Amino acid sequence: MNQGIISTRYAKALIKVGCDNNCLDSMKADMELIGGTISENPMFRQILDNPVIKPPQKRRVMSELLEKRIQPLTLNFINIIIHNRREILLADVARNFVDLYEKMKGIKRAHVVSATEMNDETKQKLQSQLKALYKSEVQMSAETNPDLIGGFILRVGDQQYDASLSSGLERLKKKMINA
Repeated sequence: MNQGIISTRYAKALIKVGCDNNCLDSMKADMELIGGTISENPMFRQILDNPVIKPPQKRRVMSELLEKRIQPLTLNFINIIIHNRREILLADVARNFVDLYEKMKGIKRAHVVSATEMNDETKQKLQSQLKALYKSEVQMSAETNPDLIGGFILRVGDQQYDASLSSGLERLKKKMINA
């Protein structure tokens, strides 16, 4: 079976458990912590992916690392994933869980890349305009890339708006060559 389908099913199951137990928000924080830990710590990933390490050992390691930091329901869920030998999918399950949670709550993610550092006032204005445009909560992240020369690139979901000077110059160059 396709790993994407499997990880989505696990994520949906955890969403249901969170809804049934009124702890969905804290489970989201747990899954963000787990997903971030796996992506930022290659050694942690190696432990999970290593077939030589037996599931009881992996469950013990996870319990020692996470039992004071996450909900007991989330830890039980992780133990089930490890018991079913699906721990290699844990990062995907965490990502899918967060995506499903945000979709369920109507939260949009926006990412803006600008040529220079955006001040807090500009970020707030952009976020409020996006909130009004999409009529939903918007979580925004920002990054700086001096290669843009000026302007910005904004991504919301699968949409992208490129208002960078470097892209504008590139389009102008293509028009001049083709003219």
